[in-house]
Amino acid sequence: MTAATAPNLEPVSHAAPGRRVLVAEDSPTTHEILKLLLTQRGHHVDIATDGEQALEALRHNHYDVALLDFHLPKMDGIRVATTVRSELPAHSRPRLIAITADLPGLLAHTADCENFDLVMPKPLDIYRIGQLIEEQAELGDEKQPEPLKPGRQSAPSLASAAIPAAVRQPFAIEGLGYEFLLWPEDIDVRRLSARAIQATLGDPRFDAILITQPVSVEALASLWERKALFALPIVDLTGTLGRMADFDGADLSGTEAERLGRLIRDFQDRRARLHRDLILSDKLSEKLLGRMFVANRPLTAAYDPRYRHLAAYDIPLGRRLATREAEALCEHGLLKREFFERFHICPSCDSYRFHVREECSQCRSSNLSEEQYLHHFRCAFQGPESDFRRGDELVCPKCHHELTHFGFDYDRPGTMVVCGSCGHAASEPSVGFVCLDCGVHTDSEVVPTRDVFSYQLTDQGVSFAEKGGAVLGYARQALRFADLPLELVVALNAAAKRYNEDKTPFALVNILYRKESEVVAEFGARRFAQARDLFIENLRNALAKPNTVVKGQSHDFALLEAIGPEQAQVDFDHLKERASRTLSVDLGAMFQAFGPEDFS
Repeated sequence: MTAATAPNLEPVSHAAPGRRVLVAEDSPTTHEILKLLLTQRGHHVDIATDGEQALEALRHNHYDVALLDFHLPKMDGIRVATTVRSELPAHSRPRLIAITADLPGLLAHTADCENFDLVMPKPLDIYRIGQLIEEQAELGDEKQPEPLKPGRQSAPSLASAAIPAAVRQPFAIEGLGYEFLLWPEDIDVRRLSARAIQATLGDPRFDAILITQPVSVEALASLWERKALFALPIVDLTGTLGRMADFDGADLSGTEAERLGRLIRDFQDRRARLHRDLILSDKLSEKLLGRMFVANRPLTAAYDPRYRHLAAYDIPLGRRLATREAEALCEHGLLKREFFERFHICPSCDSYRFHVREECSQCRSSNLSEEQYLHHFRCAFQGPESDFRRGDELVCPKCHHELTHFGFDYDRPGTMVVCGSCGHAASEPSVGFVCLDCGVHTDSEVVPTRDVFSYQLTDQGVSFAEKGGAVLGYARQALRFADLPLELVVALNAAAKRYNEDKTPFALVNILYRKESEVVAEFGARRFAQARDLFIENLRNALAKPNTVVKGQSHDFALLEAIGPEQAQVDFDHLKERASRTLSVDLGAMFQAFGPEDFS
């Protein structure tokens, strides 16, 4: 933010035309921030505060997208969506997006919730919501699907009809009760199905990705281009992915089905602990770390002759990409290396596949043979026996004396390597490397090497997975509006407006608890939560209004009026002491203050 302009919480999108959006939400804070956000992106927004208002607005106005809260007064969001589906023709019906903090409650209405085109769980990701509005509106510009008939489910739990007959198993996998995304039916490299789009929002109802047709690693790597899909286990019914899959279901039996159930439950438990920063991250390194966390295993290298680099990791991602991102995480202390192997690499094409051979040091031919070599005592000449051989006699090629008595005229001290191509003889052969991919020859003395490592999460990496970007330190992590509670975003915009009008300064203080892991390990999560709540309450009491203290997901915030970030940092050093006096544990509270110039 410059001195002349207020901070925008979301950049205005110039790529998509303005859309007309209905926000049906009974919370003033939520619909206020949604209207602010979408208006900044160039959209026209109407507000409805209950279900009946929303239905009337949809009947009498044309909207591109409607955001419907599940628990609306008078008529809930499901009834609104169902009525709209039945009354409005496809060409005039908006894209319907459910927004709810009660995702299990919504999904319990299995058939009815399919009347929504998309479900967005609360707390809303304010970075993502604007993008989804435009994406869904673009889909609405294309041909609309036919209205769902009563009782019809467009996305049922895995049923026998959903699995190609060629990969159905003797054991009834469709009866296991899990919700699978199918490859390639749901996850096309060009466009995802509605179910897969829902999974990219972190929808917890999806349990795994089911591979029903043979797929290349390159194609499967497209999973990493999407949000959240990397956190689902991969169940391979084709038996072709090997250790890159989390579960080989080619020969699924009753015992194996129990093991699959344990795997899915373990992934679910770990995925529930994975911070939203990583689930919805665009960064491949953060997705890789998140994948390691939910899979609860190291990134382990193993020999694999199918690839030019002779090694692969136990994830559906190429070794070079995985190594690049893992090394970046090591630099930040989030992963640690464990040596696996040292490979020789071709300086021409970077391949690791070599033919390593003994060869002549002069002409590089591998046409070598071993011969006994003779030592003539009289003239001290040494050479291969073939140089001495004259029919049945041995004659020194240097002094031309005949060798008649072993041990008196000569001896055989060892063998020599003789080149059949150029005749050069040496006591030891040279070693050369010939690349099997490009044919380039490299001497063993100069062939480069590269070490390959396996990787494990560090304690800091685990903390990052569970608590998000806040644990990375202030020097490496900028303030993200996705971390801010909606009520704080509203107050922050009001402070920015005052700053632009009369230069009234403000500071937003980010509060991080450095010793959270230690307190939880020693006293338990409940003790930490109680101490954190008391700390926040003490801060509220210490700060006079209109200053605002708001509790966030993994860290907390204070918005201070009429002072800048430098003064706020100084003041908070004293406030921390006051707020901590009544605590029975040390939370290790840390602060960073942001001013108007830190927002854009």
